[in-house]
Amino acid sequence: MKITGLALALLDIPARYTQEYNRWYDLDHLPEHVAKADVVAGRRYVATPATRATPGALAGELTGGHPPYATMYLFGGPLDFMSEQAFAGWRDTDRAITRAGRFWVHGRPVFTSWWRLTAAHTRPSIDVSADAIPHLAHQGVVVSIGRAGPGGRPAALDWWERTQRDDLYELPGLLGTLQLEPVQTGEQDLVLHVLLCAQPAADVLAGLTAVRDRQRLTGRFPAHGGAHETLALLPYERIIPLQYDFDLGASAADPPPAGRP
Repeated sequence: MKITGLALALLDIPARYTQEYNRWYDLDHLPEHVAKADVVAGRRYVATPATRATPGALAGELTGGHPPYATMYLFGGPLDFMSEQAFAGWRDTDRAITRAGRFWVHGRPVFTSWWRLTAAHTRPSIDVSADAIPHLAHQGVVVSIGRAGPGGRPAALDWWERTQRDDLYELPGLLGTLQLEPVQTGEQDLVLHVLLCAQPAADVLAGLTAVRDRQRLTGRFPAHGGAHETLALLPYERIIPLQYDFDLGASAADPPPAGRP
């Protein structure tokens, strides 16, 4: 099915609940939401302390730092994911889970946003159609969030297309990129690219950092005239369901209860 949009949630959950939380998410929360008419797939990712320490990783106030978990819901099909009917589905499902005493309460989402897919590209050696790219198997992702400068989104995307996209495919581990635009009020100057990785995302980000170090020598990075300001570069590895042997380090203090999504 063609993917039309994506919800991104970055979540901070105390490390001492690693096994319990992930089992709940994979066997309770995720299936309930993927079963709804607007959701095509759900994917989950983790960033260990070693991943978060990757040279080139950039975390800031917008994303609440570099939270250990990321969830992406992919939207498609006949129901518009931004419709009132779709939002009612999220609300009603969460309410039913809460009333049944099945909602996770330790931790919180620190960044949630909804995006519409506008373009997708792969390296030349991958021959699938543009509609198939979001479905590519991958080992991890690099989440790149930027802010458009004085020229607005067209100038920011033009910079990415002319100076970044082709150079990124020098990286052996990069499979493809998804380009998305925000759909929520107040976020219209943001730009999201999701880099799909065939190797550990930390390795791909290290390669991206090296590419951009070379680009600095010719003025290709940062963007000329501030057309694109990078706000976050966050590597995450894909979580294999029921395999939670990753080490998230010391537990954090319990924040307020989690919510949608």
